[in-house]
Amino acid sequence: MPLPQKFDQNEWFIIISLAVGIAIVILLPRRFPLSVTILMMVFAATVARTLDHLLAGPTIDVYNITDTGRYDLFDLITYTLYAPFAYIFVYIFDRFNIKGYWILLYLVFASLLGTLYEWLCVLFDVFNYKGWNIKYSYGFYLSTQPLTLLFFRYIMGKAEGKKG
Repeated sequence: MPLPQKFDQNEWFIIISLAVGIAIVILLPRRFPLSVTILMMVFAATVARTLDHLLAGPTIDVYNITDTGRYDLFDLITYTLYAPFAYIFVYIFDRFNIKGYWILLYLVFASLLGTLYEWLCVLFDVFNYKGWNIKYSYGFYLSTQPLTLLFFRYIMGKAEGKKG
């Protein structure tokens, strides 16, 4: 896998973001079985990779990840950023036992935070838009985060079913 052409602010931003995300996951009290944690993180990275392949791939190509349109090591590392953020997202959801209409409010707020973080990524040249607008990202977060919660509930149900 090729290395970046130059090591600059976007690579540092990715490294620092990943380190902060992993540190938060490690420092949070353990809440889920390890299998659920791993599945949540793999799910988030897979969804991110799939959507980026569709939107940043050669067919549509509305943005680049990092310095070029070619896939390099930091593109791969960028996908791993979604793992700790998804874990924190479901951790808060589960910890505060969010139910009913509060789920909708949580999704709206979390999608706003996700969009704000993506805006920071744009400022640090992690994403370079060419035909994309940050407003579109909000809609993607609003559609993928409910899927993340559904997947979380499904695998937690399976994990809890094995206990009994």
